[in-house]
Amino acid sequence: MKFFIDTADVSEIKDLSSSGFLDGVTTNPSLIKKSGRNINEVIAEICDIVPGPVSAEVAAINYEDMIAEAQAEWLIQSWEGDVDGSKVSLSFKWVIEDHVIASHFKGNNSESYSLIAVNPESGEVEQTGYNKDGKKNTGSWGPKDEMPFLKLTSKDGEGNSQTMGVGFRLIDKNNIELQIFNVDASGSVADFSEYSLEMKRVKSKRKI
Repeated sequence: MKFFIDTADVSEIKDLSSSGFLDGVTTNPSLIKKSGRNINEVIAEICDIVPGPVSAEVAAINYEDMIAEAQAEWLIQSWEGDVDGSKVSLSFKWVIEDHVIASHFKGNNSESYSLIAVNPESGEVEQTGYNKDGKKNTGSWGPKDEMPFLKLTSKDGEGNSQTMGVGFRLIDKNNIELQIFNVDASGSVADFSEYSLEMKRVKSKRKI
């Protein structure tokens, strides 16, 4: 029989691990959030302590909870950047409370609208959208390193599928860095971004 503990208390895990009776740990972002510490740091520390398996599953029941547990609420607002003197804008906002986010991207000659939600059958966060020419794009969201990450697939003018990765790194409450990654034919994402763009938060206009 193996002994697992369900906790995010690092001190407790250290004590049990030193006893030699602990085989593994199960935890989730809700437990870690109560400690007030960074989720990724705690999970990494637990993995260093425990010789056996560590399970850190998301326990949220809706999309809003999943975002909160991943500490990615900061992304849900409007952002602007500049590419060669041309404005690029990106916004995320709730359109169905707790469940669906609408995304709008506009830059140079490109524009697209998308909806993002959890697929109830797979539990995956999926995105479906259309560009200004009516062409469909689909994607899936998940973490990469410590960033919210979108793997997005669209079709070029000849109908060939092409996939890219988009990561969002928080700089501070008013600035983010958008990073573009190559994705190969097998779906593997490159370790490093090939392009990055700093974007500033667009402050909401005060109503008079």
